[in-house]
Amino acid sequence: MSKKEVKDSKKLNPRKGVYLSDVALKEITEVLSHYNTEQKIELIEHLQQLFKEVAEYFKTNDDNIYRTFADRQHELLKKYGKLFKPFAFKRFDNYFDFKRILSIKDYYTAEEYNQLVSNEDLTEQDIYELTTSMRNFLNGELHFLYLDREPQFSADSDDSKDENDKESTEMQQLLALHYILKAGFKIEVRGSNTVSEFTQLAHMILGKKFTTLQNSSIYKKYKKLPNFDNPTQFIKDLKHIRPYFEKLDLIYITDLINEDIKTAENDKKNAKK
Repeated sequence: MSKKEVKDSKKLNPRKGVYLSDVALKEITEVLSHYNTEQKIELIEHLQQLFKEVAEYFKTNDDNIYRTFADRQHELLKKYGKLFKPFAFKRFDNYFDFKRILSIKDYYTAEEYNQLVSNEDLTEQDIYELTTSMRNFLNGELHFLYLDREPQFSADSDDSKDENDKESTEMQQLLALHYILKAGFKIEVRGSNTVSEFTQLAHMILGKKFTTLQNSSIYKKYKKLPNFDNPTQFIKDLKHIRPYFEKLDLIYITDLINEDIKTAENDKKNAKK
C-alpha cells in the first residue's frame, strides 16, 4: 500500500479526535462496571484530571505533568490492590503517547502506521476534540453517580455539626501526635512501625477506649496521615495546631508543618486547574 493509498483510506475514517473519544468512552464505560458507586466516583475524578493533563501535556511536553498523573495512579494502585487490575489493564496512560496512540487504538493497522509520514501526528484540534468529549462525558457520569450516592450528612443537622466538630478535633490531635513522633523520634506511620501500633498508642494518649481496628475512627484517620482527602480541611487543621508548637519554640516541628501546608496549598491549586 502506497502512502497515497494510506492517506486516501483514512478519508473514510472519522476524525482522529472523534475516533479516540469514542474508543475512550467505550473503555471507561466497560471498566467502571467493575466498581461500586464510591469507587466509580473516585476513578472518574482521576480520569477527569487525566484528560486535563493530556491536553496540557500536548501543549507543553512537560514531563512533570505526566509524573503527576503517574504518582496519582500509583496511589490508587496501592489503595485498591488487586481490585485495580481492570482499570490498570486499560492502560489509560497510553493517551499521553501521541506518537503511537492511533496505532495502539487500531485507527491504523501496523502496516499503515509504518508508512505514515511525519506530519500525520495528532493535531491540537484532535486533542481538543478528545479531551472536550471526555470532559462532557465524565461530568455527566459523575452527575448521575452523585444522585445515586448516599447523603454525606446526618438527617439531624445539629447532630451532624457536633459530629463534624468532633471529627475535626480528633484529626488535629492525631496530626499533633504525628509531628511530635516524626520530629522527636523520626517515627512515621508508614515506617517500620505498623499503623495498628500507632492507633493503640493514640487511643491511650487521647483517652479513648480501644476495641478493634475496624471500630476505631482513629485508625481510619491515622492510616492516612498526613494525607487527608480534603486539602482545605487539612490546611485548616495544620494552621490550628501550628501555634501550639510555635509557642514552645519547636522550630523543627513548625518547619515540617509549614512544608506540608505549602504542599497541600499547591495540590489544592493544581486540583482546580
